[in-house]
Amino acid sequence: MCGIGGVWCFGQTKLDEKDAQRTRSLAINLENRGKDAFGFYNGEKVIKFPSSASDVIQMIDNIRPFKDLVIGRNTFLMHTRATTSGNPLKNKNNHPFELKDIVFAHNGIIYEHRIMNIDYTDTYEIFGDITTDIPETDSFEIGYKIQKMYNKYNDFAKAIGKALEELILQGDMALWIYDKRQDLLALFRWERPLYIGYIGNKLWFASEKWMLKTIGAKDIDELIDGELVIFSRNHIVYSDILDVEDHEEHFLRKYSREKRYYREYYWREYRHYWYEGFWH
Repeated sequence: MCGIGGVWCFGQTKLDEKDAQRTRSLAINLENRGKDAFGFYNGEKVIKFPSSASDVIQMIDNIRPFKDLVIGRNTFLMHTRATTSGNPLKNKNNHPFELKDIVFAHNGIIYEHRIMNIDYTDTYEIFGDITTDIPETDSFEIGYKIQKMYNKYNDFAKAIGKALEELILQGDMALWIYDKRQDLLALFRWERPLYIGYIGNKLWFASEKWMLKTIGAKDIDELIDGELVIFSRNHIVYSDILDVEDHEEHFLRKYSREKRYYREYYWREYRHYWYEGFWH
């Protein structure tokens, strides 16, 4: 169980001192869903450390005020981690992950995770850097596939949809994905909670409804399963529900009998236990 949350400004709005306090409160609220690591993206850089949100914020405050990383920005996107795979003491495994064109964070788990086999050419295509140390976590597979699809189709919404065709049938996820090319924010959920709300001309989102209530967000609503929403600085530019049934048929056609058997067992037994009994 991890936590995702953050704020997105519409128009020319910037985050102010009150927003900095809300951001701090939201980060500490998100800590309830994971204390192994805390990371954020403020529109300029990814900052992450293998410790709880409250400890990381205190550490930052000892160097410079945390609010200085928030005030004047128009984006602040966060993740608190409860580890499933990938040692959090190796900071490369912590969220957010920054790739060539996207930054993203994931709450959930990919059960059929495969270790990425990326050569130098792929590394450049994914990161724009041939020296990057590849993360060792299931979550990274999501970003890897989205970036590959973005390279292929040059369309942010289509890239996400294509990447998730199979992944949503292999795990659970709530995602925020930032498009560095076009300054867009995508939110998506599949069997993990994700709520949105508003304070003035700013969109706030979090893994749990109470987290938004405590910072004063209004018009709070939950994304429905399979819902993908993409925001520009002016409005919603894309909103759709992924057709999971079509993707499931594609999945069953593609995978072998052994894969099908594993998947059916996973849905019937393993996933029910973890999702209903522990993770949600």
